[in-house]
Amino acid sequence: MGLITSSFRMMYLTAYQFTLENKIQWISTAKMELMASADEIMSLGNDLDPDNPAVKQMEARRDRLALLEKKLDMQMKQYQTKLQAVQTELKSCEEAVNSSIERSFSYKL
Repeated sequence: MGLITSSFRMMYLTAYQFTLENKIQWISTAKMELMASADEIMSLGNDLDPDNPAVKQMEARRDRLALLEKKLDMQMKQYQTKLQAVQTELKSCEEAVNSSIERSFSYKL
């Protein structure tokens, strides 16, 4: 790639990297809130009789929250994998830019 193409590619990859990092952070925050909700449900259920229908309903909600947490984990892993690929490509573009600069601005005497 040429110098200009590599520079534009680096700008795009940097922006995409920031987007992925932001998404990962949002998922982490959502997971923390989800875990707090699940803990709250569990603490409420401890005070009730295990045969109470409300306890069954709370257990069902807790199970749905656990499923949602698994989905968030899977999505986070996908974003982390994409982020690693972007970082690898970004390093490659940086090397291409540096190589292009060295070739363009080296003078032979």
